[in-house]
Amino acid sequence: MARIEIALTGAGGQGLLLAGYVLAEAAILDGKDALQASMYGPEARLGSSRSDVVISDTEITYPRATNPDILLVLNQDSCDKYVKTLKENGILVCDISAVRRIPDEDKIKNLYKVPLARIASQEFGTPLVTNILSLGFIAGITGIVSKKSLEESIKKVVKKKFVELNLKAVNKGFELAEEYKTQKVSG
Repeated sequence: MARIEIALTGAGGQGLLLAGYVLAEAAILDGKDALQASMYGPEARLGSSRSDVVISDTEITYPRATNPDILLVLNQDSCDKYVKTLKENGILVCDISAVRRIPDEDKIKNLYKVPLARIASQEFGTPLVTNILSLGFIAGITGIVSKKSLEESIKKVVKKKFVELNLKAVNKGFELAEEYKTQKVSG
């Protein structure tokens, strides 16, 4: 496996810090090394937010995703800002509920356009689980962490009153990944 860099990007308040913690903890539960680091824009809510997770089977010496293998973008600003950092054959998961254009889209070989926030709102009555739905989708597409470890991580990290909702969201993410893999759906 070596080193895999994941960047989860969007707006403040979208739960990307929590998603990064959940993903890193799941990787650790799978027996891998993982580090999570976060960055915020000047505004706490609705400003830029980014959570980097580095997963490796060897010691991690730098905690940032400078050239992500996997990039999640949940808003247009993040898409505009971070798509250029995606590794050449990297995977871009783009929430088309919020992103209308993807810079250099024709150059991205592994692009998944998924209406993540819309699905979260329709299925669960709130866009607040878009972060965890996205993790399920990413794990389902890539196999970066196991479903079991993601579920265990949610139970450890998420506030108790939200655990059941987030478990449903992560499972929906895995279901979506299967649909996208079997139907080759994009957008």
